[in-house]
Amino acid sequence: MRYVAFVLSMILLSGSVAAVSEAGKGIEEQLSLAEKDMHDMQSYGLFISRYNDTLLVADELFRSQLAVEDSGGRADYSFVEEKLGELLDIKQKAYLSMDALTGLGIAMNQTEGIDLAPVLEIYGEARAELESERYEECLALVDRAYEKISELEAIETKIVAFYQAAGRGVFGFLLSSWKEIASMLAAVMIITVLSYNRVAMVLLRRKIDSINIRKESVRNLIKQAQSEYFEKGRISESSYLLRTKKFSEIIRDLNRQVPLLKEELAIRMKRKI
Repeated sequence: MRYVAFVLSMILLSGSVAAVSEAGKGIEEQLSLAEKDMHDMQSYGLFISRYNDTLLVADELFRSQLAVEDSGGRADYSFVEEKLGELLDIKQKAYLSMDALTGLGIAMNQTEGIDLAPVLEIYGEARAELESERYEECLALVDRAYEKISELEAIETKIVAFYQAAGRGVFGFLLSSWKEIASMLAAVMIITVLSYNRVAMVLLRRKIDSINIRKESVRNLIKQAQSEYFEKGRISESSYLLRTKKFSEIIRDLNRQVPLLKEELAIRMKRKI
């Protein structure tokens, strides 16, 4: 197996440490840490094929430059460093995708009163992307799922209001409210022509609601990470720090978006149709 081959190559390299330059030793240490990170990812339930492939390439590049050093030449480890950077990026996105998907599941379990079938479909797609190690696509789908939850909640509110009105009796409602209905139809005709601003306001409110749902989900993930590290000891300190740092960055980013959206909403509310 490729992973076994990588481990064997590291064992062989350990016998030639004396011939490695200081720069090479530093790279070798980073490769060893990257191997440990791969173990942690696997124990956390993440798929590691993409990470392992990149690690093998980094190892091969390292060995080729080590051979240059052994022959008296000057090694260039820049390509190895580039691959190490890719490994860090893969690791961060892998953990973030897994936790984002977990947070979405929590948000779905806490959502009541709406049909979550469309959200479950998106959730399934996001999980498939995670298992295929396409983390960027997974995160995009998670965002889409939150927006769908907000959209469905808004629709459900309108449906409930409609049925409450209809419950008073359709005929009686029409008879007693024909003036209001006529006015409403006239308004609808006007809005159909000049409703761009109102539609934009609805979309802005929906976006704000979606962000609030996402923030609550991320806060739950922070609590979960704290429990797994401090109480259960299921994750390492480095993984805990990485995850809490990423979650804090997400919350800061979401907090930056809300004032801008509210400012735009306030401006549009002052405009007349």
